[in-house]
Amino acid sequence: MHMLELEDDTIFDVIEKEPLVFIDFYASWCGSCRMAAPMFARVASEEAVKIFKIDVEKNPKIKSMIELEGLPSIGCFKNGEPQGLVNVAKEDAFRNFLLLMKAQ
Repeated sequence: MHMLELEDDTIFDVIEKEPLVFIDFYASWCGSCRMAAPMFARVASEEAVKIFKIDVEKNPKIKSMIELEGLPSIGCFKNGEPQGLVNVAKEDAFRNFLLLMKAQ
């Protein structure tokens, strides 16, 4: 599964349109982000959820709106509302977060 890149002017359209969406908040300089991205895409595909990504360094509007504890961080939105945000790069933790958010 290819993760579609979002920008400040497109992220809210996706969040509001999709009933359940996960967003990978990353930065291009972040080594952990680059290493985790293929795993995020694979696990999201296996769990049948949509995942998008946004470079927080290139999109200052979203960076100022969301408080990130670290990178990469995954946010979950249901019906336009934030449901959870987790700083994660390990597969088990990511899969558990997906399953928890899907079950809510």
